[in-house]
Amino acid sequence: MAYVTVVFAYISGFFIIAIIANSNDVLLNGDYEFIDLTYPFDKNTVYWTDSQEFKFTKKIGVFDDDGFWYATNDFSAGEHGGTHIDAPNHFKVDGKYVGDITLDKLIVPLIIVDVSSKVNDDPDFELYKHDMDYMLNDNMGKPCFIVFKYGWSKFANDKNKYLGTRKNNTFNFPGMSGEVAQWITSSYKNVVGVGVDTASVDKGSTTDFPVHKAFAQADLFMVENVKLDLPVPEYGCTALILPMKIAKGTGAPLRLVAICPKRSS
Repeated sequence: MAYVTVVFAYISGFFIIAIIANSNDVLLNGDYEFIDLTYPFDKNTVYWTDSQEFKFTKKIGVFDDDGFWYATNDFSAGEHGGTHIDAPNHFKVDGKYVGDITLDKLIVPLIIVDVSSKVNDDPDFELYKHDMDYMLNDNMGKPCFIVFKYGWSKFANDKNKYLGTRKNNTFNFPGMSGEVAQWITSSYKNVVGVGVDTASVDKGSTTDFPVHKAFAQADLFMVENVKLDLPVPEYGCTALILPMKIAKGTGAPLRLVAICPKRSS
């Protein structure tokens, strides 16, 4: 038995090494591209008017006596700005915090639902089930992250246009209806999170946030301000949804990346 155990351990170790090598070969052999779906955090980052915008609170950059450079910065910012994640706790008192979301829900197949032709740059657009010409691609029942593309990334360089800012500090941009949110949570149990290329999963003019509430109650996370100004395949990609791991965070800035098979010319 001891001999068999040693041989099995040896074979297992060899097998694990082989898997790691093959994974690297697959990802780095030139057949895949990495698409950054994240806006930078700087003075132009989109935040709600009642949130702390991103800013450096202290900046140090000096050459020491030997001529070597040393730099370090402190910054402050709200949880919910730029490309960021909403944890369920954002709208559910006993919902999961950012630090509770496990990696098996943050590295999953990515599905893009492009409804930009329906939106047609209309800031009053609200997405209902009848606006979709097909059932959602549900990744054959396996976990997935769905992002709705409204075509709003084209306005990202103009905060007022992107948010549809009005004189009374309210906003006006497209979003989904509570009907669609309830449909997703009741019919697509494998969906672990939902993203949008606008500042909120709810439409900008909402006052009761039905979409946030529905997704939070179902323990889904939400990703807002997804950068979709470059073409991304509607299916076949993997999403890396990597927020700052704020243990008790209701939200957090994140780096969102799509790993996609390279398309032939």
